[in-house]
Amino acid sequence: MSPQPTQPIPHKERLLRQGMKHFYAHGYHGTTVDAVLEASGVPKGSFYHHFGSKEAFGKAVLNRYMQYQLNLLQTWITDKPDLTTSEKLSGYFDEMVREFIGSDYRRACLAGKFSTEVSATSESFRTQLESDLRDWRGLLLTAIQQGQEHGDVRHDRTADELADALLALIQGAFVVGLSSRDDQALRAVSATIPLLIDMPYAASREP
Repeated sequence: MSPQPTQPIPHKERLLRQGMKHFYAHGYHGTTVDAVLEASGVPKGSFYHHFGSKEAFGKAVLNRYMQYQLNLLQTWITDKPDLTTSEKLSGYFDEMVREFIGSDYRRACLAGKFSTEVSATSESFRTQLESDLRDWRGLLLTAIQQGQEHGDVRHDRTADELADALLALIQGAFVVGLSSRDDQALRAVSATIPLLIDMPYAASREP
C-alpha cells in the first residue's frame, strides 16, 4: 500500500514556526519580515493577509508560545496525581530547562525576551505581555492553592505571595541562563522550588 502524500503546511503555520525561530535567534527588533518570508517560502501578500503588520505577527507568535507554556504547566498539574505540588512545579521547570539546554541555550522564555525588548516601547505589546504573565501566574496560583488545601504547601505565606515569587524565580532563571549557560545554576533553581513551596519542616512535624 503506497504511503499517503504529505499534506502541505499552511502558509500561516509556516510563518509562525519561522517567526518563533527568528525571534529567539535575533530578537524582535533584529527580525525582519523579509527574513521570515525568505525562510518560510511564503509570499509577502500572504503574510499581510494573515497578520497585517510585524507587531501583530509578533503578538501571534507570543500567543503561540504562551499557549504551549500554559498547556505544559496544566499537564504537570493535572496529569501527575502521585506527585506533590512542589514535585509537579519542579518537574515543569525541569522540562523547560531540558528544552532550553537542548536548544543550545537559545530558546529560553519568549515572554521574558519580549518583556525586556519591547514592553517599554510598545504599549500594546506590554498589555499583551501583562495579560499573558497574569494567566501564567494564575495557573501557578491554582496549583499552590490546591496544594495548600491538600496540606503539602506551606501556609505561612499566602498563595498569592508564593505564586509571585515562583513566577519571578522562573523568569529570572532563564534571563541568567541566557548569559551564563550554567547548568548548575539552573539545577539550583530547581532545588529551590521545594524550599519555597513545601511546608516548613517544624510545621510538618506538628501533631
